[in-house]
Amino acid sequence: MRRLLLAALALAAPAGAQTVGAAVRGGTLGLGLDVATPVTERVDVRVAARGLAFGRSTLLDASDLGVEGLTLDVDTEVGLGSVGLLADWYPFGTTFRVTGGALVHVNEAAAVVRAAGPYYSADLDRTFSVERVGTLRAEVSYERPVAPYLGLGVGDRTAGRFGLTVDVGAAYVGPPSVEMTGTGLIGGTADPANVATLEAGLDSFRLHPVVSVGLKTSLGL
Repeated sequence: MRRLLLAALALAAPAGAQTVGAAVRGGTLGLGLDVATPVTERVDVRVAARGLAFGRSTLLDASDLGVEGLTLDVDTEVGLGSVGLLADWYPFGTTFRVTGGALVHVNEAAAVVRAAGPYYSADLDRTFSVERVGTLRAEVSYERPVAPYLGLGVGDRTAGRFGLTVDVGAAYVGPPSVEMTGTGLIGGTADPANVATLEAGLDSFRLHPVVSVGLKTSLGL
């Protein structure tokens, strides 16, 4: 990423004194840093890097799924990561901008489902161990590594040393793909028909909404 950032700034920077802007941002793509420099009076080129990872563990009563007496432990993990090369056009020469470019991204999510404890089946009058109940793992990823981006933003590019910057837009990441694997009694859920159903349900999530707020600073070099 460092080489990409240096190359972009070197290509963008004309001879003479330059203004380099940097912003620390947080939003739907995660937390990260932007570095920008002007190429014309109303156009900046910007390199943006974002990332965030988080997980959560919850208990699910399987009676809601038609299985009495079974409690499931569901562990979910989400990872967001992207590097973007963007062009900011300031049509009025001040704070409002239109942004276009591309994001190289790795966005993934995974969930692991297992029994929280031994499962007693009243119908069979039998107790199944956690290992016998088994595990189910589902992973969601995107096959398109490059996502075109279009958005709008507000943030004064010149006035003052510090300022607030806001962006709203969307990146086209394409349809997600789903992979499921399983073991034990619940392993049969990972059949191709269920995978296809889950992918069909996620098919509409082809656009990743982008909203970010950051604090910027400008330095004259």
